[in-house]
Amino acid sequence: MIELQYFNQIYITPKGKLILFNDSIYEITMWDIENLSAKTRVLIEWRHILKHIETSDNEELLIVCTEYKKSKETNLYVFSAETGINLASFNTKLVIDRFHLIAYSKGERLLYQYIQKSVKKYSLMDPYNLKYPVNAIKLFEDKPIQEEYIIKSDKIIFTNDGKVFIEQLVHDDWVTYLRKNLNDTNTITTPSKRTIDNITKIVNSKTYDPPHRNEFEGKFLKWSLEINDETVKLIANKLKTSIKKQLDILPSLKNINGKNYIVHCEVLENDDFITITRIGVFIWTYNKFSGVKMHYYWNDWNNRLEEFVFEKTNFKEDFFKNWAPGRILPFSSYETIRRNSDIEFGEGKALLFKEFLEDNINEELYLTCYGKDLMKTLIKLKDDKRIRNLGKSCIDKCMQDKNYLISKISLLSIIFENFNELSENHPAFIASALSLIGLVIPFIIVIPNSTSPHLSKYGRYYHLSKTSYFDILTSILWVRWISLQTRFQNKLQNFQKRLPFFDLIVKRVISFYNVGHSTTVLAIPLPNFVSYPNSYSFLEELLVPSPNPFTYSNKVEVINFEFYRYLNGEALLKFKWDTYGRKYYLTIWAIYTIFLCNFIIAVSYYKSISQTTLSILLYATICLGIWHLFFELRQFIFSPLTYIYSAWNFFDLGAYLCPMISSIIWLQNNVMPTEWATFSTLLLEIKFLLFFRAIEFSGDYFSMILGVAQRGFSFLLILGFIIAAFAHSLHILLRPAIDVSLDYPSYSTDPNDPWNLATTYNTIDSNGTIEENSSLIEPPTATTNMFMLMGSAIAAVYIMLTGDTSPISYWDLDNHPALLVLTIIFSFVATIYLMNLFIGVLSNEIDETKTREAYLILRAEILEEIELLYMSPRQRRKENWFPFIIFYECHIIKLREHVMDIQKDKWLGYKKPYISNNLNEVLHLPEEQPSLKQIETKIADTNEKVEKVREFRNLKEIIKELPTKEDLEDLKELIKE
Repeated sequence: MIELQYFNQIYITPKGKLILFNDSIYEITMWDIENLSAKTRVLIEWRHILKHIETSDNEELLIVCTEYKKSKETNLYVFSAETGINLASFNTKLVIDRFHLIAYSKGERLLYQYIQKSVKKYSLMDPYNLKYPVNAIKLFEDKPIQEEYIIKSDKIIFTNDGKVFIEQLVHDDWVTYLRKNLNDTNTITTPSKRTIDNITKIVNSKTYDPPHRNEFEGKFLKWSLEINDETVKLIANKLKTSIKKQLDILPSLKNINGKNYIVHCEVLENDDFITITRIGVFIWTYNKFSGVKMHYYWNDWNNRLEEFVFEKTNFKEDFFKNWAPGRILPFSSYETIRRNSDIEFGEGKALLFKEFLEDNINEELYLTCYGKDLMKTLIKLKDDKRIRNLGKSCIDKCMQDKNYLISKISLLSIIFENFNELSENHPAFIASALSLIGLVIPFIIVIPNSTSPHLSKYGRYYHLSKTSYFDILTSILWVRWISLQTRFQNKLQNFQKRLPFFDLIVKRVISFYNVGHSTTVLAIPLPNFVSYPNSYSFLEELLVPSPNPFTYSNKVEVINFEFYRYLNGEALLKFKWDTYGRKYYLTIWAIYTIFLCNFIIAVSYYKSISQTTLSILLYATICLGIWHLFFELRQFIFSPLTYIYSAWNFFDLGAYLCPMISSIIWLQNNVMPTEWATFSTLLLEIKFLLFFRAIEFSGDYFSMILGVAQRGFSFLLILGFIIAAFAHSLHILLRPAIDVSLDYPSYSTDPNDPWNLATTYNTIDSNGTIEENSSLIEPPTATTNMFMLMGSAIAAVYIMLTGDTSPISYWDLDNHPALLVLTIIFSFVATIYLMNLFIGVLSNEIDETKTREAYLILRAEILEEIELLYMSPRQRRKENWFPFIIFYECHIIKLREHVMDIQKDKWLGYKKPYISNNLNEVLHLPEEQPSLKQIETKIADTNEKVEKVREFRNLKEIIKELPTKEDLEDLKELIKE
C-alpha cells in the first residue's frame, strides 16, 4: 500500500504502468503494477517544476518536460525505460506546450509544439540526440485543427466544427518525407521496422552476391565504392551538392584484397551503408562534421581476425548467432574490436577499430546506449586504460560548469553496477571515481533550524505492495492521528492568540534552547548500489542469495576503508540502520538473549527448580541453538571459503554448539556436565558482549579490539610455534626415562622421576641431627614434572612466559647445564625480546587502526549478514529499503569542518574529494591556497610568457631594420636605371 498524498503528480500509461513523481527527491518511478516492481527510476534536476511526462508507444522511452523558473528555461529529458539512463536533454527559452514521440516503427522523432510570439509552431528532433530542430509545420498544413488534439499511434485526433477527425499523421514513406519534404537530414538512431527487416533479411540470406555496381543512392546521400587490389574507398556524396567525403576501409590482413573483401553491400533506409565483408558486418554513417565513420560492427569471433577464415564460417548460424533485433541495434562486437584495435585500414593506416572504441567511450549517444556492455567487455579483457577513460567519460557527462547534473547521475550505473569486478581488479580506478563523487550536492540548498540528525536521510522513499487488512487498519489510524494533530495545532494557535505573553516569553525560551541546525542536502550518487535485481528465483535466493555491490564491497579491504572515509559511506550505513537494520538487529539480539538465559538459568539454578522446568529450559536451548545453526549453515552455503577463513565464525559455532551438546548430555544422564557447562557459559556470555559492537558508543572500542586482534594474529601464531618448540625440547630433556605412576613409587634413580623430585621430609633427633635413613615423601602431583607429557609441557612453557619459573623449580640448575642453557635462551628470546616486541606491535597497531572506518566496516558486515541471511527475497526488493539513489542531510558546520580538513591536506584517502561550485557557495569556503606544484606550474608559464615577450621585442628590432616603403621605391628606381 502507498499513501498517494505524498505525490503531486501521478500518471498511468496505456499499458497500465503507474508513473509517480516524488517531489521530495525529484524522482520519477515507473511501476509495473502486475508484479509490484519498479521498472524505471529516473531523477530530474532539483528545483525544476515537472510539467508533463510522455512515453513511447512501446513504453521503452520516457520523455520528461520540466521548467526552471529562475532562468525561465524549459527542459526536455529522454530516459531509457530499461536502464533509467538519460539518453539526451534539451534546454530552451521557448515555452514548450506539448510534445509527442511519433513514428516509432518508421524512424522515430520527437515532435514538440511551442509558442513563439503568440504563434504555435512545431519542430522535430531525434529523441536520442536532441539537437538541430527541424521545422515540422508541414505536418499540420492540411489538418484544420481548431481545438486541442490527441496524437496516439501515429494518428492525430482533432475536432473541427463539432466533428471528430482521425487522420494519419505519419506518412507511410516516412523517411522519404523527412528527407525531402521536411529537409530533415539528422541521424535516425532508431532503425525503422523496414530497416530492421532489411538487415534481418540480409543476415538470414543463404547466399551473398558481391556488389555488381559501384554507386548506391539513398534519400539524401549517394554512396560509392572505388575498388582495386590494394584499396577499397568508400565515398559519401550529399545529393545535389558537391560535398564528398571518403574513407579507405580495406584492412591490412593477409589473404584479403580489395577485390574479394566486400561480400555484400546495401544502402539502408536511414541512409547508412551496410557492408558484409570477409571480417564481419560494418554499418557506415555520414556526419557533416566527421565525414564517413564506422557506426557499427558485428562479428562474434572474439579473437584475432588474422585467424578468422570466412570460408570456414557458417555465416548464417555462427556469424550472427547472437543477433537480436530490437529498438536499437544490439551492441557491437566489442571484444573482437578490442582484440584487433591495432589493425590498420587503407593506405593512410587508419586505426578504425581503435577510433570506433574511442567514439563509443566519448560520444554520449554510444555511451548511453552501449556503455554497460562496453564496460563489461573491457573488464573481461582487463583493459585498465580504457576502463579509466570510460569511467572518466561517465563522470564528465554528469558535470556541467563544475557542478553535478542529477539528471545524468544514472550514467554512473555503468561504473557501479560492475563494482565487484572493478574494486577487485582495478581498485585505483574505483578509489579515483569515489573521490570525484564524494561530495555531490544536487542544488544550492540550505535548511535553517533543521532538527534532523547529522547524516540522516532526506526525503521520502516508498514501495508498492498489496493491501492487507492490517494496512487498512493502519491507514485509518494514521488518518485519525493526522486529524488529531490538526485539531491540536488549531487549538494551540487559538491559545497563542488569546495569550499575548506567549510571544513575549515562551517563544524566547524556545529560541534560546533551540537545538536546530542549518543543514544542506547531499546525494550518494551510486545508482543501484544497494538494489537487488528484480528477476530472481525464490528457491535459489533462499539457498544462495544474489549479492549487490554493497554486500560485495565488504570483501575488498582496500576499497572498504576508502569508501567509508567519505561521508557517503557513513550516511549510507545510517540510512540502512535507521530503516531496517536496528529492528532486525535488536530482534536477533533478543532471540539470542532468550537462548542465553535459558541455559544460564538451567546451569545456575538447577538445584532450586523443578525437573520439569529444567527440561523445558534445556529443550528450549536445543531448539534455539538449531535456529542459530540454521543461519550459520546459510552463511556457509553462501560463501564457504569466506566462512572458513574467519575465526569469529568458529567462535559463533562454539557458542551455539556447546550449550546444545551440554543440554543433550544433561537430558540423557540427568547430571549436569560441569566442564561442558563451564565452557558453554563462557562462550555464551562473551558472544552476548560482542553484540554491543554494533552500538555506536561502544563500537569504536570493539572495532579497535577486533582489528588489532586480527592484525596481531600472525604474530601470536609465530609466538605459539616458539612456545611449542621450547616445550618439545624441554619435554625430551626432562621426561622420565621409565614409565612412572603418580600413585605408586617407582624407586628409580632417574632424576626426572616425579617421586625423586617430590618434597622429602626427614626427622630430627633431640640433638638436632637430621636422620637420613628415615624420611617422609610428599606424593608428587601432575605439576611436579609438567614435562612428562607434551600437552602439559606446552602449559608449563606458557606459565614460564609470564615470568613464573615454578615448572622448573624442582631441578638444580647448577647440576643441569642443558636445562640452564634452555632457560636462559627462552627467558631472553621469548620473555624479554618477543613479549616486549609484541607490546610494541600492539601499540603500533592501535595507533594505525582507523577506529572510525573500522567501526563502520563492522556495522556494514552486520547489515550485510542481515540482508543476505535474515531477509526474504521479497524484502530485499523493497524500494523504500533499497532505493535507487539516497539523499541525506548534513549539518553545515560539521560539513564545513570536514571540507576544511580536506583543504588543509588532512585527507588520508587516495585522492582529495572534488569540491563543486554549489558546495563552495553553500559552505562559503575560503579560497584554497595553491599547492607547490601549482606554484611551480604558474612560474613556468610566467617564464614562458616572458620569453615570448623578449622574442617579440627582438622581432620589433628586426622589423625596424627592414627596408621602408621609401627605400623600396629608391631601389625600384635604381633597378630601372
